[in-house]
Amino acid sequence: SQPPSTDSPAIASLFAQSWTSPFTRLQFGHVDAATLAEAMAPHIKEQMGKSHTRFVAMWNGEEGAAVTQWMIPQDHEEETGREDESAREEEEEEGKEEQEQREEREKFEDEAYRNKLPECCNKDLVMEFTHGLRRLRATILGGRKHYLLENIATHPLHRSKGLASKLVKWAFPQADAQNVPIYLDTASDNPAKGLYEKLGFQEQGRSTIKDLERFGGEGGHTHVGLVRYPKNAA
Repeated sequence: SQPPSTDSPAIASLFAQSWTSPFTRLQFGHVDAATLAEAMAPHIKEQMGKSHTRFVAMWNGEEGAAVTQWMIPQDHEEETGREDESAREEEEEEGKEEQEQREEREKFEDEAYRNKLPECCNKDLVMEFTHGLRRLRATILGGRKHYLLENIATHPLHRSKGLASKLVKWAFPQADAQNVPIYLDTASDNPAKGLYEKLGFQEQGRSTIKDLERFGGEGGHTHVGLVRYPKNAA
């Protein structure tokens, strides 16, 4: 079940403590974890109220030990099974309208997200990175219904205990039952990539920002898109 919204500060704290890579620092600035968590908590609380979002957490007393944030497929995304030509044409028209609505919604949500970012953030980089990952997922999945692992974090004191594996596996039985893939992305040099591959995820594409000098950094950064296909897939 979804954690109560009162858990949003603890979940924000877990995420903030895990975002320590040089690329993340380039995005969000050299801000301490407590300040970043305070800025993130309202957004997480808002996400908790959405029907397509699930937070799955493990606790050590009142302190968060590990957490995942998922986007789950909605019932209305199920295939209708209609096969006649007129129905297909109707579905194509509906699909175009849905695509236009989705693009408008994403544009609105992106603007709202950018405005909510702390002023210490490198907002141009954050948004370019966000758009690149969105394109990568769309290219790999082609609009296919799926589970999306949006965020995962483990408290520094509770790492290497298998908590991340358990939380990632949370979606496996549901995805298999619905015959849909699970998607996630991670940095190409993230050690966790090996864990995901052991759990059955396969790399399907990459998104690279080549010139970080534009944003005050150096070199480039690559994220990989990983997919776990359902066990009962043909």
